[in-house]
Amino acid sequence: MSTKLTTFSGHAGKLIFYHGDSDPWFSPLDTFDYYQDMSAANGGLEAVSKWSQFYFVPGMAHCGGGPGLDQFDFLGAMVNWVEKGTAPTSVIATGKAFPGRSRPLCPYPKHAHYKGQGDTDDAKNFECR
Repeated sequence: MSTKLTTFSGHAGKLIFYHGDSDPWFSPLDTFDYYQDMSAANGGLEAVSKWSQFYFVPGMAHCGGGPGLDQFDFLGAMVNWVEKGTAPTSVIATGKAFPGRSRPLCPYPKHAHYKGQGDTDDAKNFECR
């Protein structure tokens, strides 16, 4: 599979990858390896992060379900990125596995850190770093 996406990125294309880290059918590491190879082939992670992001979804199985927060709006994040030029800094996830809990999903290489204050079930008390 090609990793050289200069034509795509040169035409202002935007690309978001996400993969549940509890996917029983396809390893999230395969998708992550592709992202790393793509980054290397297109100027490195810093350059690629201007038009593509990768998100691990903790506990999510294949396309949803599993012991994780599997409800999120990557489409809305993509629309804001394409139409408003605002790259997502995080995407909030919720799910049936943990009612009342929310967490930010962070673009690689960042991950969610608790700020040290507030409800640990509320995404606003976490930051991507």
